[in-house]
Amino acid sequence: MKIEKPNELIGKQVCDAKGNTIGWVDKTWNSWNQESPGYFFGVKTNDEVRATHFGGTTKLIPIYSTYITDVGDTITLNKTIDELNSYWHKTVPCGTDTCQTFDLFEKPVYDNQYSRVGTFCTWYETEGQTKHYGVFVDPYLCKYWNIPSDTVMPVPYEFITNVKDTVKLNKSLDELKNYWQQHQRTTPTQQQEFHQPNTNPYQQYQQSGNPPQHHEYQPHQE
Repeated sequence: MKIEKPNELIGKQVCDAKGNTIGWVDKTWNSWNQESPGYFFGVKTNDEVRATHFGGTTKLIPIYSTYITDVGDTITLNKTIDELNSYWHKTVPCGTDTCQTFDLFEKPVYDNQYSRVGTFCTWYETEGQTKHYGVFVDPYLCKYWNIPSDTVMPVPYEFITNVKDTVKLNKSLDELKNYWQQHQRTTPTQQQEFHQPNTNPYQQYQQSGNPPQHHEYQPHQE
């Protein structure tokens, strides 16, 4: 479903395809493609769903525009809780190891030069197959590259080399930027702005020894 005003969904109750209440929308993010996936939303689960299906986690469960079939007093999805649960627990390769999807979420992401990229916060799947994971891009990079703030960009699991307290990628910022340019579908103006000469925005700070202050992804707090 095409969502025009995503902020109006914050606070609304979310129901799955069978009418079961999941929780409510707590956050929203821009995505790399306004058609699909559209906007991303972080759902705070209710106590029963959290304990029964998601191991008691307080992390936000991601949904996106193409999961939504109706918006009224409540939001109705075309996915069941069981389907969301299967994506949440999906095992994927992470370099020489494997991890479950929820292990990635809310962890900081770094490129292969140890420059901060952002924070993992979502997945994007088609017909049950995960196509990409979504990284909430550090707002400093969004500002530098002239892309919308609160933006989530795609990262395939093949880019992941190591997952511990942080997630390490095998791509540089320039390589990620080139990859994202190929996938971004927003407005012509935003696309033109994103197509800048490749440069590492941290280089000037690495030389001065005065790194930029990051505006961290803010997970839900109880």
